[in-house]
Amino acid sequence: MNVWKKFADFLMGNSEKQVKVRSSFDPNQKQPDPMNDLSKILDENRIIIDVEADTKERALKYLANLAQHLDGDVDAEAVYVKLLMRESQSSTVLGDGIVMPHIQDKSIDHLQMYVLKLAQPIVWDDQPSTEIVLALLSPKPEKHYEHVSYMSTIARLLLRKGFIVTLKSASTKEVIFKLFKK
Repeated sequence: MNVWKKFADFLMGNSEKQVKVRSSFDPNQKQPDPMNDLSKILDENRIIIDVEADTKERALKYLANLAQHLDGDVDAEAVYVKLLMRESQSSTVLGDGIVMPHIQDKSIDHLQMYVLKLAQPIVWDDQPSTEIVLALLSPKPEKHYEHVSYMSTIARLLLRKGFIVTLKSASTKEVIFKLFKK
């Protein structure tokens, strides 16, 4: 007996009934992942090059103020405090000069991604040369924890050969946006 049929019978509470289970899942076909399209949460206004910040705290403050500047409903102070609290709980260092701070706040109405390229590398926890801040700010509460899937997509991008080198060498918002839109 098919495992899925047994499972369906179990859920229906009657293993004698014949239940036809239909599934559109084909393990041999690549399934589309809507979270792969980072352009849904990132736009060129949220990509800033040559950010002047000489400490982690100043970079996070810049991020919180930018979020408020782009969306007047965002509470910059609450976002900043949550970013600091998140960093105190565990490091958001990904390695290779990249960090990914992420928080949820009630003043944020939709998931947003930010890319900050620092003008000069800074120390971020145990990473002495942080150059790129990839941040996710999401609403609280957030339906379906979408930010987790997007974090996974970002992590997969960072594993692609040459992606980090291209990101670090990018000198325009357009180039960075295209990198994350692929």
